[in-house]
Amino acid sequence: MSAVAVEYVFKSSAAGEGEVVVRAERAALFPETSSTVHHDETGHVAWQAMPVLCEFLSSLRGRQLLTSARVLELGAGIGIPGLLAGRVCTELIITDSNDAVVERLRRNVELNMGEMNCSGDAIRVENVVWGADLFPSSLAHSVDIVLGSDVIYSASSAKSFLETAEAAMTQPDGIIVLAYIPRWPNVDRALYDSIAVMKLSAEVVPLCSFMSKKTSNGHALPKGTCLLLLRRMQDVDDPAEVCTDPPEITRRQYNDDVREVFDVCIGPGNITGDLCDRLSSGIGLDCEGKQQICLVIDATGPFSLTTGKARLLSDVFRVPPLINCTELKLKECWLSDGWAILTPGLLDCANKLSRLIVDGDEIGVRAAKEINMLLLHCSDLKFLGLLRNPLGNDGAIAITGGLSSCSMLHSLVLSHCRIGDAGTAAIARAFPPTLQELDLSNNEISAIGVADIANAMRDSVLSKLTILNLSGNDIGASGGAELGEVLGVGVPKLQQLDLRGCGMTSSGITWLSPAIPACEDLRVLHLGSNGAGDEAMNELAPAISRCKNLKHLSLAMNSITGEGTWVLVEDLVDCLSITHIDMKGNNLGDDGAAAIADILAEVKTLEVVDLSNNEIGEEGAIAFAEEFEKPMMEEPFSWPRGLTLLLENNPEIVGAARSRLEKAVEDKNPQVVIKVKLSSVTATETGFGR
Repeated sequence: MSAVAVEYVFKSSAAGEGEVVVRAERAALFPETSSTVHHDETGHVAWQAMPVLCEFLSSLRGRQLLTSARVLELGAGIGIPGLLAGRVCTELIITDSNDAVVERLRRNVELNMGEMNCSGDAIRVENVVWGADLFPSSLAHSVDIVLGSDVIYSASSAKSFLETAEAAMTQPDGIIVLAYIPRWPNVDRALYDSIAVMKLSAEVVPLCSFMSKKTSNGHALPKGTCLLLLRRMQDVDDPAEVCTDPPEITRRQYNDDVREVFDVCIGPGNITGDLCDRLSSGIGLDCEGKQQICLVIDATGPFSLTTGKARLLSDVFRVPPLINCTELKLKECWLSDGWAILTPGLLDCANKLSRLIVDGDEIGVRAAKEINMLLLHCSDLKFLGLLRNPLGNDGAIAITGGLSSCSMLHSLVLSHCRIGDAGTAAIARAFPPTLQELDLSNNEISAIGVADIANAMRDSVLSKLTILNLSGNDIGASGGAELGEVLGVGVPKLQQLDLRGCGMTSSGITWLSPAIPACEDLRVLHLGSNGAGDEAMNELAPAISRCKNLKHLSLAMNSITGEGTWVLVEDLVDCLSITHIDMKGNNLGDDGAAAIADILAEVKTLEVVDLSNNEIGEEGAIAFAEEFEKPMMEEPFSWPRGLTLLLENNPEIVGAARSRLEKAVEDKNPQVVIKVKLSSVTATETGFGR
């Protein structure tokens, strides 16, 4: 594996030290081809949380912790935090579980030996596998501080890391210093639960207390990035008051209105008894009611909105300034049954709420009943989103009374909520006639549930609907037939229809297709991942030709071959509005590529054509090259907004054919901007202006 030498520079809080440089060797490229679940090689490179941990260790508080300490780094990778700690601590053990990574660690230690505070036997590099049962007895309870950065990447790794760290920590007074980047909610939850199960006290160190910029390698750190100090509960006399970064507040002024809107984003750590005072002081929030507040409570990461925090929050919703809250979003708060505590306070501002979004909050039946009570008082609610919550059928049924009372509701989003046909039937009976957007994607709805939605369409309940998303539900061919009977009649204003991953097959799309042109305003049509083959094109193609406003057509991840593509393009030339065609992941081959190339110049509105992963080879590449080589004599020229042709993951486009295609793009008429993206090529672009 090729390597490069790098230097990492950190500002030191030590008097007169200035900057600290840590030298290291790392892999030149991320080893994605050789890294597997059973043979993890991700330790050959640095990760995003590493600078967070290093900047804390370089801070005054970090150096105080390290002074005279025995330090262990777990999952060290290239070892930068450990090497930085070695400049202050008295003993250092740097570990990883990959033999090749451990060898690289040893080389990196040698590169920095001249700057180490500890030396000789006081510095060790070892191969350590995680798990309390696997941890070497020679290291048990031997260190004061355990370091980790970006080491928790799965639900199981949260528990094994903490068990290993706890086994290494001295008794008492051992500390785990963990820099954590949230990536997946289930991992966040696993870390939160593991901390509780192991009875660890967690102190969140505000990033603003030791980082001048919340960036890593020039990129903004994800929401929820944190630096945690974890101690055993019995080692903590008085649990530290959880500090956090201050609320994020921005002000929006509407030119056509005297009202102001404040966007306020807080985390669980901001929810204290003096929250209202802190929001009011120094930032212009007052009690007069002219200012509207859009409040986001974001607990992304290993955090939760506890019942105590919910009680405090309920109280502050009853008084200014939060009584003027018009938009509320809770994200990854895991409040669950705590809604019974929060709802009473929300009722005082419910009649002002226009948007309510609850994302990943573990809402079940009991919480759904509380939300239903809240909805009964939301007379001005226009947007309701309950995303990624385990509502199930019973939870969906529980909110229907409140849902039907929302007479101003425009958008309803209930995606990833485990709703089946019974819940869908109840929701369909409760649809407000004002709905313009309906998103029931990624639930457990079959053709039976679709029939209930279709009945609502027949009754003109959804006559104002412009966006319908049923993707990720196995509605089958029968579901396509149900929609085909009502689309043009029941939802005449429909602009976006998303039926990806619905298992409709060719039969379902065949039954659906005749109704598509009846939706005269249709602009976006997603039919990908439905197992559709060439036979579906016989009905779909003429339907597309009659769509006068269609801009985006997606048929990705189906089973369409060159034969079906020729059928499609014969009618596609009559769709005078189309800008995006997505056919990636089919089986078009060279014949299908030739079909697309044949009509490129005729479809002058095209902007993006995605034919990635389609087994296209040299003949297909030549077909596009020949098209681009043709002189453009007529005005208006084709593709006035430029054309991007995606041919990635077609590895047979090589050699002379590839070179010819790239040259044809470079030599194209300077009136046109063309981009072609191929496998292993970043992009071939012209610099021509229009």
